[in-house]
Amino acid sequence: MKKGFCLATLFASVLMFNQGVSAHQLETDMRVLAKSMTAFAQTQDLAEAKKQLMLMRKAAVASKASSPHKLEGVSKDEEQLKAYQHGLDLLLAQIDSVNALVEKGQLEQAKVQALELVKLRNEYHQQFK
Repeated sequence: MKKGFCLATLFASVLMFNQGVSAHQLETDMRVLAKSMTAFAQTQDLAEAKKQLMLMRKAAVASKASSPHKLEGVSKDEEQLKAYQHGLDLLLAQIDSVNALVEKGQLEQAKVQALELVKLRNEYHQQFK
């Protein structure tokens, strides 16, 4: 009985720690996204623009492995979690679209299209932050 209780307590502690780590990682990824969006908007250098888009993409992909505090403990089959993942998929697609313009040397058009990234962020932050 004592051994079972200790194992259950240990398991619960590990789960709580993992959720805390996951939420912390998501916050870190979101900060990277925000800083990279700002840096992208301010640069006039194609190489720097590509670098910032790569950082945004990497952070968005990493965010898919985490859940916001609002969705902690929610089953992977829940519609809310699917909507969160869908938002990240839209963000990734938009980053790729902006990157395609940068690859063509169309930085100003890319910056205009990057405004959609901000719209997506605002829309999904309202739902999940």
